[in-house]
Amino acid sequence: MKLSPQWLRDFVDIKADNARLADDLTLAGIAVEKIDGDVFEMDITTNRPDAMNHYGAARETSAIYDLLLEPLTPKLPAAKPATPFPIEIQEPDLCPRFTARVLRGITVCPSPAPIAERLTSIDQRPVNSIVDASNYVLWEMGKPTHAFDLDLLEGGKIIVRKGRAGETLKTLDGQVRQINSEDLVIADARKPVGLAGVMGGFDTMITEKTRNILIESAWFDPAIVRKMSRRHGLHTDASHRFERGADYESTVISCDRVAELILASGGGILEGNAVDVIARPHPSPVVTLHLSEVVRHLGKILPRHEVERILERLGFGLDAADAAHEDPKFSVRVPSWRLDVTEKSI
Repeated sequence: MKLSPQWLRDFVDIKADNARLADDLTLAGIAVEKIDGDVFEMDITTNRPDAMNHYGAARETSAIYDLLLEPLTPKLPAAKPATPFPIEIQEPDLCPRFTARVLRGITVCPSPAPIAERLTSIDQRPVNSIVDASNYVLWEMGKPTHAFDLDLLEGGKIIVRKGRAGETLKTLDGQVRQINSEDLVIADARKPVGLAGVMGGFDTMITEKTRNILIESAWFDPAIVRKMSRRHGLHTDASHRFERGADYESTVISCDRVAELILASGGGILEGNAVDVIARPHPSPVVTLHLSEVVRHLGKILPRHEVERILERLGFGLDAADAAHEDPKFSVRVPSWRLDVTEKSI
């Protein structure tokens, strides 16, 4: 995969040049295989989907150089009051959270040059202001999102459910897929409109005629996405991330970021607040870390304050260490984007 070091610099004030940054990221486990002009060719291991985007790599950079990581803070105009768009989750174990926003009166147009140029630099083909906003957020913060043509959603609602025997879905690639009960689909009141976490539907896609849209950002179970991707022969940027574990807590901010980019490029009106349906909480674990384990894994002694600094820069929460014990320990709150960290892993 490709990342732009200049994009990283949006979030961290990096003084090192690109060659030094590439070496330091590689030593930290975020491997840069080569530098191609102004782009890094990355080799990110499958257990680190949090680093498969610019903000995740910038977070690592902030820890390496002990620099401030700029927060992602989408700026949206005041929303026009509206009744929340109905969302029903019938499979809470497979989709514990689904967030949506409605935009009306938008214009589908080419993306602004800075957006298109950044996507092009990492080999992503610009399409239009709506599709590009979703792709941009995917590569910026690692969260897959999707936009539906709101006027093509029948019955004025979204249902996340299992597929039904005999149903079909024409996906965005133009292929008609046979749906069965092993599939998790996003549906309107009548039909499936997307394979959850894999690909959206052709019949509700964004076109130049689109004026009203529904932006969705959800969390889907990695196992069900992996099975659907293989069964339908569809490997997408979205499934690549959902299969490895997306960030449960990023659904609202990613929805807001997509909305911000669309409104900035194609105008329109933000209608209502974000509809954030939480069908099942997904609490992050709290694990115990002994300093002796740090020494065992690294083969060197790190001062307690350095351990605290690195963990805090990486987004981990720390409770007071047991400093009086001969082997001090920390109670560590694992951030929602680090699904690779469990009690067994440390």
